[in-house]
Amino acid sequence: MSKQEIWFVVNPFSGRKKNHQAIVDLIEARLDKKKYQARVIPTKAAGHATELAYEASEKKVPYIVAMGGDGTVNEIAKALIGSKTALGIMPMGSGNGLARELGIPMKPKEVIEKLNTASVQQIDTCYVNDIPFFCTAGVGFDAHCADVFSKLKGRGLLNYVRVGLQEFWAYKPLKCSFGGNNYEAFSITFGNARQFGNNAFITPIASITDGFIDCTLLNPMPLWEVPFVITKLFNKTIHESSYAEVYRSTQFKLKGSEKLLIHYDGEPLRLDTDELKISIREKSLRVMI
Repeated sequence: MSKQEIWFVVNPFSGRKKNHQAIVDLIEARLDKKKYQARVIPTKAAGHATELAYEASEKKVPYIVAMGGDGTVNEIAKALIGSKTALGIMPMGSGNGLARELGIPMKPKEVIEKLNTASVQQIDTCYVNDIPFFCTAGVGFDAHCADVFSKLKGRGLLNYVRVGLQEFWAYKPLKCSFGGNNYEAFSITFGNARQFGNNAFITPIASITDGFIDCTLLNPMPLWEVPFVITKLFNKTIHESSYAEVYRSTQFKLKGSEKLLIHYDGEPLRLDTDELKISIREKSLRVMI
């Protein structure tokens, strides 16, 4: 049996507490050398992972593994849409949304062992305007917090919760037109997968392979209700909250009152438009599971 090429693209700036060289040593020691011929490539700057993924696709490399957080995963995955090259993930970020959704372990040693016996599955890709996302995208409070969070030195769930509590007081609901109605919404999240990351299930009945986009709209709530809503977020019942409206479609449109701040897979971005179109491309990304 001939060996199959597998590239490991590592973001050296993700998972600051992780020993990247130790993980490279694990790959060398535990990856099945009869099955794979491995190449480990560190990224040099933002966007480099995307360039490497395009290169892998053009060279018909069968597998490319994203070693990093949700941003690195998105950078690589978007270059593989419609490609025969399959995406693998070694989670090294703070949220690890797509990895968790695919049932990928959080420990590098276990990831390598799973890669040795991995199969390939095709999942959906969603778009906010022309920007691909694989877990969630949205507007409102979540996008605002993602923007604040991106400017912090620290990462992790506790820092995100801290940002959320701090920003809740000053946050003003998003004025927008959505689904034929006018809203002052707390947040509107579109889910290809079920969660943001960290097992926070914002669209808990979504499926990454069903060809549909799920949407959870949260209406404004008083502070004393926040702990109950957060509990529902983590126990997969947010769609049952009295503050939630849930929708499912293959396409959504939204118009804000100003240029919109969005997040896509946790990455914040201020758009040049006040309009959003959310769409889906079925089973367009090959992933290792």
